Amino acid sequence: MASPSTIIDVVSDRFGVARATVAMQDRMLVTSGHRQITGRGRSARSSPADAAALILAVAATPLSGPSVKETATYYERYADLVATEESGHPASFEIKPLVHLGAGHTLHDALAAIIAMLAGGNERASHLIEGLPEDEPEDETSIAILVELEMPTPMARIHFQIEQRKFQWVTLDGKPHQLEFLRKAVSQMTYISRPEALEKYLETLPKLGVGLWRPSDLTQTRKFTHETLRPVADLFRFEKMK
Repeated sequence: MASPSTIIDVVSDRFGVARATVAMQDRMLVTSGHRQITGRGRSARSSPADAAALILAVAATPLSGPSVKETATYYERYADLVATEESGHPASFEIKPLVHLGAGHTLHDALAAIIAMLAGGNERASHLIEGLPEDEPEDETSIAILVELEMPTPMARIHFQIEQRKFQWVTLDGKPHQLEFLRKAVSQMTYISRPEALEKYLETLPKLGVGLWRPSDLTQTRKFTHETLRPVADLFRFEKMK
């Protein structure tokens, strides 16, 4: 468990959003029932699921004007997006620590599981991707995570790129040389609205006629990476070490 205030500090710093704004959005998540209250004051604690909710709420909500008051609406619009293959069938993660989420898991559940995974120190390549050679102590693993939120029509993607570097000494022409072997694994998950949620969103758009809506010609993509998820996860890791 980690302190809600420290999570607010990290999200504010990494997203470049005023702390007061992030704190307001956190309170809105609490009052709308999307984040649980555990303890009060300095004894208050949050879970990876709570941290994922705050990150998603800040990323999905316009950061100025009265729209901030609609944090719960924007959060719900993206938190409940479901993992889906191109065929339209429910999809599950290929990342081994996350496969327990199952097919059709939500975007919020995915972010919470990623934070918990990083907090648990599961960052060796062979522990993450099936088929990669077993890691040795001297091997290097790098993990890049990119989360994209498409707006205004709700859709999201999570990209994983995992690199494993193995080093081996060989003798060539009687001299020792160190060879580097690089293996890469890429995984992407797409999240889309459930039919009933998409219909609810479409009802907010201008109508062209019966059952017809005018899609927005103004779109944007918001992105955040492991540069936010990792320091948030570290809060939970350090808490365990106390």
